Amino acid sequence: MKSSKRLRKHEPIPISNSLWSSNAQAPAKRASVTVGRAHKLTVPKRAVPEHLATLVKPSMRFPLATTVLKPALDWKPFFSCLIDTVAVLIDVGHKSLRKIAQNNPNITWHGNYQLQVHSPFSATIKARVFSREKGTKLMIEASIPKFLTGQNIVGVEALFEPCKQLIFAVLEQMRIEPTAAERRKINRGKFEMKRVDYALHCACGTPERAAALIAAIRSLMYAKAKDPGSYGDETVYAGQHSNRWTFRIYRKDFEIKKRGRGLPANVYGRDYLIAKVQNCARMELVLRAPELKRLGLNDPLAWNVEAARQRMQVWIDRLSTAGGVVPNIEHLGKLTSVQQMKLLLWLGGHRTVFTDSHSTFAATHKTILAKTGIDIRGEPSVELQRRAMKTIREVLIHGTGFKSYAHKWDALCKGADTGNAKVNKQATTRSTLRSPPNITI
Repeated sequence: MKSSKRLRKHEPIPISNSLWSSNAQAPAKRASVTVGRAHKLTVPKRAVPEHLATLVKPSMRFPLATTVLKPALDWKPFFSCLIDTVAVLIDVGHKSLRKIAQNNPNITWHGNYQLQVHSPFSATIKARVFSREKGTKLMIEASIPKFLTGQNIVGVEALFEPCKQLIFAVLEQMRIEPTAAERRKINRGKFEMKRVDYALHCACGTPERAAALIAAIRSLMYAKAKDPGSYGDETVYAGQHSNRWTFRIYRKDFEIKKRGRGLPANVYGRDYLIAKVQNCARMELVLRAPELKRLGLNDPLAWNVEAARQRMQVWIDRLSTAGGVVPNIEHLGKLTSVQQMKLLLWLGGHRTVFTDSHSTFAATHKTILAKTGIDIRGEPSVELQRRAMKTIREVLIHGTGFKSYAHKWDALCKGADTGNAKVNKQATTRSTLRSPPNITI
């Protein structure tokens, strides 16, 4: 009986079996594999692009916060400085004020010693006139730019020539014709200065920075200034009750919105000026008669523009020591008060201020991103925190600059019909047709 050897199931398959051996590949296939491996060894590897390291960790769900809007301090601020209110004592003989006020629609009579003379621009703009030394002198107190141009946002820093314009304009409204000798005295500067207000604007750019600036200066004044005072969040004083000098800073945009303080419709470049003075703080240095006499500035010909700027610069340097920071976020005011508070907390390092309410986070994130350009997902970068907050000093230095508008003075003075305190349709139309951008910055 012929015997045969069978392969049992539990025995391993012999490796010499050509059916399972790798050596069983066709000669052509083995050759192609060999050539391919040799090609890979000889050809240099392709450069793999390296990804730059970022601050985003793989565990973070959202990227770092970014801002896409232009920082508020990158804009060019509006600069303006000018002589505002003055008081002059001139030699002009005159009748009693009661007789001068009779049958004169340009005058409001206030007793035997004071008249209020209306400006040609508007009856709401007045100059105070007092009789002195038994009818031989007149003291005129008024804002030079406001009486002559209808506004006191822009003007000139020179004193003598604008003072003469004011004097003759008031005398004309009073229907007083000075004698030849009296006119020569005025033209030669033979009159006395009793008050001079020098004004400078600080453009803050946003309402939040303007409010923060006034609040910081108020704290500084009460801490270091003599005779400080304030009226709410609008006006702050140093030397408020002094008979020599007073420094004050207030919101100019708030003032022109008050009743009787608005700009008449026939002011040259009215809309342009109103737009430029928004969110502006106005600084005024008031020099009264004793201080003017001590400084030798009671003579109108002694006024020096550079010296006036230096005196104002002293106050700018003092105010720039105010501590604190202010928001530098575009359109922050478009957010609700709660959103503003949370955004500032988040920028200050509060990481979970927005995640307390997960149901409203998505809507809040979209609103803040759309209105301010800031993405509150993730955490703020140091650069974003730096750009979102500015110091009081940075705002003050960036927003102030000495600029006079002597090149526009004649156009400003011709902005209304002379001799008529009421604005008629023709004057309004003429002021509307003028191009506001003619007043260049």
